[in-house]
Amino acid sequence: MRNMNQQILIVEDEPAMCDLLTSFFSEKAHKVDTVQDGEHAIARLEEHDYALVITDIKLPGMSGLELLARIRVDWPEVAVIIMTAFSSISSAVEAMKLGAEDYIGKPFQLDELGITVEKALERRSLRREVKELRAEVRGRYNFSNIIGRSKPMQQLFEVIKRIAARRDASALIIGSTGTGKELVARAIHYNSDRRDAPFVPINCSAIPDTLLESELFGHQKGAFTGAHENRRGLMEEAQGGTVFLDEINTLSPSLQVKLLRVLQERVVRRVGGRENIPIDIRLVSASNQDLEEAVKGGEFRQDLFYRLNVVPVLLPDLKDRREDIPLLVHHFLQKFAQHHGEPPRRFASDAMRVLMTHAWPGNVRELENAVEHALTMGSGEILLPEDLPASVTAPERDIVQEASLDDVALAEVERRYILRILEKMGGHQIKTASILGIDRRTLYRRLRQYRYAGRMRAEDEEETDESIGKGTAQATASL
Repeated sequence: MRNMNQQILIVEDEPAMCDLLTSFFSEKAHKVDTVQDGEHAIARLEEHDYALVITDIKLPGMSGLELLARIRVDWPEVAVIIMTAFSSISSAVEAMKLGAEDYIGKPFQLDELGITVEKALERRSLRREVKELRAEVRGRYNFSNIIGRSKPMQQLFEVIKRIAARRDASALIIGSTGTGKELVARAIHYNSDRRDAPFVPINCSAIPDTLLESELFGHQKGAFTGAHENRRGLMEEAQGGTVFLDEINTLSPSLQVKLLRVLQERVVRRVGGRENIPIDIRLVSASNQDLEEAVKGGEFRQDLFYRLNVVPVLLPDLKDRREDIPLLVHHFLQKFAQHHGEPPRRFASDAMRVLMTHAWPGNVRELENAVEHALTMGSGEILLPEDLPASVTAPERDIVQEASLDDVALAEVERRYILRILEKMGGHQIKTASILGIDRRTLYRRLRQYRYAGRMRAEDEEETDESIGKGTAQATASL
């Protein structure tokens, strides 16, 4: 059992009762110590890690209530059960107000006390688990765990810190799909003084408009078909914490009006209800579209936009912070290795070069998927380019970034670009010349210079021969 072998301290001035309780709890595999007064209890607490203290209210010297008050200050994780005569129930009530886990009246049945103790230890264990989980979550969303050393990311960290420091400041996160908008929203929450209250994420586009109002604000029994009971909305559930509205640009005009009222008056009204319910939340919203343009187009309320956009947070695309790619790749390799219980692998230099030069339209999410794909398809310790998805190894890469990695001359950048466009056009030189903005003779000369071995299309050969013939005739006529 999870509550076995925990240390219990019994504070009781009657030796017979001490012996009885020691024997009873020792048989249940608990470690038991006993003392006769509060002063000795404090001395023991300073020396040992007790899970539970069982104390009588009436003790020589320091009373049980005074001992309880001291424990709550110096050892807040220690559970306390008060023993009291039935004539002192008022004292037991006072003890509960001071933070006692429970109380039991004398005389009592040992089995009754045993159940009370097990419940107290269970609640203490649950509290410790919740505390540990919260600490783990805070660590997960600490700034050091949002990967990035680039200048855009350092600027982002500074903005997050400033928002987190202001308890009620709303924030609007603007970023492309896959840039980590919810991750930033959670970082704001878990680095603020609202961290111990709920973080409630809501994807506005994933819930039908007819249901979203009820989800956000709650409803009263009978408000609509299927409303069989009163229900709190997610904004009430987030009391004291943070509500994250993703894809807020998809909100209907009617919901935009109601959300504006919530932000202005800090109250919600359930669907079908008349009562204004005060709320204390921070609202963080996000959009992958430019809300200012939506305001200009009449698709989004200007007054709501200004309420949401107190502090704008702009997330950079991955292609704009390529120096973070090796860090992110290393992080994902470690993450998947830990998840699968296997030693971490690494990418070969030519595979890393492909990762560094890909355009990453899906941003960090696409990069994570690419790393997982390579780990699945690759069989060796070193991951190769062929282990990556075809969408990443295809020629849609950043020419300038690729050239900068290789430290090549400008002429080589031009050569790579011309050949890349030619490959994209399937070898069609007429279309290639048109896209490049040069005439076909110039392209033909460049390809001869590059010793291009690709096969020309028939129409390209005709056009090129004709152009060259005209050029020769014009040159002869001018002599």
